Amino acid sequence: MTPEDVSHDRRHAPVTDDAFCGRARELDALRADFADARAGTPRVVLLEGPGGIGKTALLRRFLDTLDGPCVLHASGEENESSLPCGVLAQLVGQSPLPVPETLAGLMRAPQSLHANLPPLAAGFGLLDLIGEVQGKGPVVLVVDDAHWADPESLNALTFALRRLRHDRVLAVVALRDPYVPELPDGLRRLLTAPPTRRLALDGLSPDELAALSDRLGGARLPHSASVRLRTHTHGNPLHARALLDQVPSAVLLDVTTPLPAPRSYAMLVLANLAGCGPQTQRLVQAVSVLGISCRLRTAARLAKVAQPLPALERAVKAGLLRESPAGTSAPEVSFPHPLVHAAVYQDIGPAQRAALHERAAALVEDEYTKLRHRVLAATGPDEQLADALAACARREAATGQWAVAGTHLRHASRVATSATERDRLAVEAVEALLLDGRVQEAAELAGGLPESADPALRGYVRGYVARVQGRTQAAWTLLVDAWESCDRGRYPCLAARAAEQLSYAAVMCGQAAVAAQWAERAQRLSTDQGPSRMLRFNHLVALGLSGRAKEGIALAGELPDPMIVPLKSIDLLLARGQLRLWSDDLRGARQDLLGAVTNCRTTTVPLRLLSASALAQTLHRLGEWDEALIHAESSASIADDADQSWLQPVTHGVAAQILAARGAFDRAAEHLRTAAEVPGGAETPVAYAYGVCAQGATADARGEPRAVVAALRPLLAFAEQDGVNEPGVVDWQPLLVDALVQLGELDEAEAVLAPFEERARARGRHSALAAAARARGNLLAARRDTQGAQSAYARAQDHAAQVPLPFGQARVALDHGAFLRRLGRRSLAIAQLQAAHTTMTRLKALPYQARCVRELNACGRAVSAPAAGGPAHDGAGDALDGALTPQELAVARLAAQGQTNRQIATTLALSVKTIEYHLGHTYAKLGITSRIGLVRRLGPQERPSPSAG
Repeated sequence: MTPEDVSHDRRHAPVTDDAFCGRARELDALRADFADARAGTPRVVLLEGPGGIGKTALLRRFLDTLDGPCVLHASGEENESSLPCGVLAQLVGQSPLPVPETLAGLMRAPQSLHANLPPLAAGFGLLDLIGEVQGKGPVVLVVDDAHWADPESLNALTFALRRLRHDRVLAVVALRDPYVPELPDGLRRLLTAPPTRRLALDGLSPDELAALSDRLGGARLPHSASVRLRTHTHGNPLHARALLDQVPSAVLLDVTTPLPAPRSYAMLVLANLAGCGPQTQRLVQAVSVLGISCRLRTAARLAKVAQPLPALERAVKAGLLRESPAGTSAPEVSFPHPLVHAAVYQDIGPAQRAALHERAAALVEDEYTKLRHRVLAATGPDEQLADALAACARREAATGQWAVAGTHLRHASRVATSATERDRLAVEAVEALLLDGRVQEAAELAGGLPESADPALRGYVRGYVARVQGRTQAAWTLLVDAWESCDRGRYPCLAARAAEQLSYAAVMCGQAAVAAQWAERAQRLSTDQGPSRMLRFNHLVALGLSGRAKEGIALAGELPDPMIVPLKSIDLLLARGQLRLWSDDLRGARQDLLGAVTNCRTTTVPLRLLSASALAQTLHRLGEWDEALIHAESSASIADDADQSWLQPVTHGVAAQILAARGAFDRAAEHLRTAAEVPGGAETPVAYAYGVCAQGATADARGEPRAVVAALRPLLAFAEQDGVNEPGVVDWQPLLVDALVQLGELDEAEAVLAPFEERARARGRHSALAAAARARGNLLAARRDTQGAQSAYARAQDHAAQVPLPFGQARVALDHGAFLRRLGRRSLAIAQLQAAHTTMTRLKALPYQARCVRELNACGRAVSAPAAGGPAHDGAGDALDGALTPQELAVARLAAQGQTNRQIATTLALSVKTIEYHLGHTYAKLGITSRIGLVRRLGPQERPSPSAG
C-alpha cells in the first residue's frame, strides 16, 4: 500500500454528509441527468476522483435530494473484489419487486459456479430487473468504488448499460480512474465515450473548506488559513476533515505553525519509512527539513549520505519521494504530497530537528531560506537573529513584499531579547500583516500584546486592527487613548502613526474635515510616509469629501504619465483619480485610476482594493459596464478574501448596482447580502451609504418605490456627515425623491431634494445637478406644474450634456419622454424615448430598456420588448452578447480594436494568461480562429481616444 492509498481505505474515516460543502455544479449536473431519465432518456454518469475526494458523500447528498425514484445502490470493496457477482447481489437485494427468474436462478447458484456462468446471463438478468423496476417509476442505479467490484458484476453492468434506449434510468458509476487495470475494456469504453457525462471531482476550494470548518462546529477559518489548508491537503475532504477534527484551532489559524498530517495518513507514511534502510530514512528526513522539494545534492549533504542514488531509489519505490526528470543539471527531489512531507517532518524529534535546521542554514544560499532555518533551529531569545530578521523584513517591506515582511517580523518578535523590542516588533508585524490582508492573524497578534506593553503602542495597534475590521467606534476610542498617552516629543513616529489611523477612522465616521486635520498633524510629526503609503491619499480624499476637491487635486501636484508613475507617488495618483471621479472629470479619472490599478499590483491590499473599486465606479459612470463589472467583482472578491470589512459595502455595492441595472437581480442580491452582513454599518456612514444606495438602486430597477424608500430613508439621519451628502460621491437623494414622488409623498420629496440641489450648485457638479433637475422635473410634473417641469427637464439635459454619463443622460431622456407623452406631444416624446432606448440597449440595462419600450408603445411606436434572457440587439456586436460572458465580450472588443494581449491585460488590469484564456473561449464559442474573425463578427470598433484614457 502506497502513502496515497490511505485515502481509499474507507475504514479510516466513515463518510457522513452532515457537513457536506460545495459540489453545486456536480449536483446540478446529476439533477439535470435525472430529469432526462425521468422523461425517458437514459443517462450514464462517470464520477471520478481520488479516494477521499468526496464521491460517496456527493452521491449520498444527491440521492437524499431525490423524491420518488427506485434506487439500486451497490459498492465495491477491496477485500471482496474476488467474490463473483458480489456487487450484482447487492443490486438485486435492493429491488422492491420480485427478482426476474433469469436473475433469481443465478443468485441461487453456488458461488463456486458463478465464475463459470455464461457471460451474457448476468447481463440479461440485470437488464430484466431494471426493466421490471422502472415500471413503477424512474430508476437510479449507483455503483460506488467500481474499481473494487468483481469482474462478473462489471461485465453484467456493461451489458445492461449498453442496451438502455428509452428507459427511465440514471446510472452513476463512481471510481478513482477509468483507466485502472481492474476495469473491463468494454465498461471503460462506455464510460469514457459520449454521451456519458464525466464528472471529475477536484479538491474543495478555500471558501468551501472555510464553510466546512464552520459546519463541523469550529470557528470559520479566515481566508489565509483556509488557503493553507487547501494547499496542505489539495482540498481533499477526507484529509481536511481529519485535520479540522484533530488539530487545535490555534494551530489551524496560525499560518506560521506547520500543519501535521492526519494521524491515519501519518501512520501509513511512517510505516513505509520504517521499512527503508537507515540511509534512506536520513535522506527523506533531510528533504523534509529543506522543504517540499530541494536539490538532491543539498539533501545528501545534510543527511550525510555519500551515495544518495540508492537511498533515493528506495524512497521512490516506497512512494515517499519523487525525482526530477532525468537529464537535469541539478537533480531535485520532492515529496509526492504535502501530507507525506508533514508526516515525516513532524516525526523528527525536536533536538534532531533543530540540529538539522542549524546545519541546513549553513548549506542554503538565499537569505530568506537561511533565516527560516535559523528561526526553526532557535531554542530561545537570540538578539542577532532578531536583528537580522527585522532588517530583512524592512528591506522586503520597502519593495511591497508585505507577506514576507510580516512573517519575518513575527519571528523577530518571538526571538527578541527584551520585552520592549518584542512588543515593538510585534506591532510592526501587525502593520505588515494588515497591509497584506491577513486581518485574522494581525488581530490575534495584536490581542496577544501583554498588559505590560506601552499603552500608546498597544492602543495604536488594537485601534488599527479594529478600524480594518469595521469597528470604527472602538477604533476611534483606542486610537484617541493612544494619541493622548503617547509621549510625542520622545516618540514622534508612533504619534504620527496614531494620527494617521485617526485620520482614516474620521473619514469612515463621516468627519472628513476632522480627518484632514489629523492627516496634517501626522504629516507634521513625521516626514516618513509610513508603511501604508496612504496618509497623503487619505488627506486628499478627506478634502474631497468635505467639498474641497479642487484643493485636493492641486495638492496632488504634477505627476508623470499615469502608466509610469513611480511607486512612491501611487497614493497621490489614486487620490487624484478619486477626486476627479467625484468632480465629474471622468476621462481624467479613468486615466489616473487605470494607471493606479496597473501599478498597484505589488502594493498593499488596501491600495489595490481602493484603486480597483474607484476604477469600477468610473467605468460604470462612463457606460463601460462590462469592464466596470470585472473590476467591481474582482475588488469585492479581494475584499472578502482579505477580510477588509471596512470596504466591503463599497465594493459589493458597486457590483450590485451594475448587475441590478442589467436585470441580473439574483447576482445583485448576493452582493447586497454580503454588504449588509458587514457589522457596524452605521459606524461607517460613507461605506454604509454605498451599500444602502445599492439596495435602493436595485429596488428602483425592479420598479419597487416602497422598497427604495425603505432602503434609503435611514440615510436622512446622516445629514451632518461628510461624504454621505457630498454631491458626486454616492448621490442617493435623486433615487429617494423619485420613489417618494411615485408614492405621492411630495412634501418629503421636496425636503430631500432642496438641500441636495443647493449643495450640487455650490460644488458645480453637473452629474448631480442633472440628476437633481430630472428629479425636480418629476416632482413638478406630479404637482401638475407643466411649465416648471419642462424647464427642469431642459436643465437636466443641459447639465447631463456636460458629462460623459450615458446612463444618466438616458434616464433624463426617459423621464422627459414619458412626461411629454402624458402631455400628448407624441413626436417630441418619441424622439426622447428613442434616444433613451438606444442607450439602454447598448448598456444592456434591461429593466430601463423595458420602460422605454412601454413608453414608446404607448406613443404608438411599436417596439419589441427585450427577451427575458437578454436585451434586444441592434448591432452585430450586440448579437454576440448572449454567446459571450461580459468578460469575454470586453476582451473581444478590445482585441477587435487591434490591442495586443498585453495591452488588453493592462487596460482591464488582468493577467496576460487570463486574456489568453478568455480569447480561447471566445474563438471556440464563435467558431473562429483569429482576430480577423473577431473584427468580422463584432464589426468596426472605435478606438478610445487618448483623452478617454
